[in-house]
Formats: sequence, structure tokens, C-alpha cells
Amino acid sequence: MSLAAPLPARVGRMLLDAIRHVLPPTLYFFIAFNLIVFTTNLMVHDYWFRLSGFLVATTTALVVGKAILVANQIRLIDRFRGAPLIQPILYRTVFYTLIVFVVRIAERFIHLAIDNRGFTLAFGEALDDFSWRRFAAIQIWLFTCFLIYVTATELSALLGEGQLFRLFFRHRASQHRLTRRQHVRALMELSRLAETTPREQLLDPTTPQGNRLVTIVDALRRRPG
Repeated sequence: MSLAAPLPARVGRMLLDAIRHVLPPTLYFFIAFNLIVFTTNLMVHDYWFRLSGFLVATTTALVVGKAILVANQIRLIDRFRGAPLIQPILYRTVFYTLIVFVVRIAERFIHLAIDNRGFTLAFGEALDDFSWRRFAAIQIWLFTCFLIYVTATELSALLGEGQLFRLFFRHRASQHRLTRRQHVRALMELSRLAETTPREQLLDPTTPQGNRLVTIVDALRRRPG
């Protein structure tokens, strides 16, 4: 019987797991938000860099990373799991956007309450500083960035852990231009066979469906020369 791991080891593993989940979205939104601020400065303010804008974008990216970590622990996030891909993508995008909206409001009120020593004054100051145009612009960009992020994560989950990264950054296009397309088509055909063919016919190599299954599996196992 194995003994339970010591408390420091368990805490360390939990922290490493949290960092592993928070780092990718935080890095993505750090780049996305700072790119938005940078292009806005060029078009509207006619300068390259402003420290306050960089700090706001970076802080917002950290808030989004924490919000995603919290949202992934909520069961409602997987409500449309197994549905056509467009449904979980749009649902998770809206879900993440709402979570970030609530978290940003909560953190804003906490900071104002601490500075002004009371939630009543904080609420009044928040109303004075509120702008519908700024609010709409931030929400539109959050939704757009989340749409890209969720689409990438859903495709990554569909292809398998690490496959999307290897496809973009490690594999040579000349080696996988044809084989990758063939693999995707073969997997889609396997899915159709599994949905439309009884198990007995599918596992019997003498039936057309079983013979096709063997052909597809052999093709997937064959490595390019």
C-alpha cells in the first residue's frame, strides 16, 4: 500500500498544474491585448508606446487567465460537449466573455472600494467613469479574442493533445501536406462507418463495411516513405 504524497509535494503539483493551464491563455491574451493597444495608439494617438496602456493590457491578460482557470472548473462549460463544433465554440466563447466581464467588474469595485474606503463611493465613481463606447469596444474585442482562442483549443482537443502545436511548429508542410489531409478524411470515414454500421458487420472482414474498415486502418498505420 503506497503512502500518500507529502503535503508540500501535493501543493507543488497543484501549483504546477494551475500554471500549466493559466500560462497559454494568459500569454495569448497578453499578445492580443497589447497588439490592440499598440495599433490603437498608432491610429488614434499617433505614438508607438505608452506605459499605462501596456500595464492595463497586461493586467487584463492576467485577469483573463485567472478567469479561464475558474471557468474551466464550472460544469456548465461542457454543456454542449459532443454537439457540432460550432455550438461548443460559440457557447464557450460567450461563457468565457461573461465570466471575464463579472471578474473585471468585481476587481474594479474592490480596488475602488479600497482606495475610497467604501463600496458606496466606489459605485458612484464607477458610474462617473463609465462609458458605453469604451464598454462596447472592450466586449467586442474580448469576444473576438475568445472566439479565436476557443476555436484553436477545440481543434487542438479534436486532433489530440499537442498535435496542433506539432502541425504548426514542428512538422514540415512538404511531408504532411497530403498525409494530413488523408488522415483527416480517413478518420471522418471511420466515424461515419461507426455511426451507420452494426458492430457485427463492422468487425467482420468479409462484409463490405468490415473490409473497408481494415483498408482504412492499414492506411492509417502506413508511414510515408
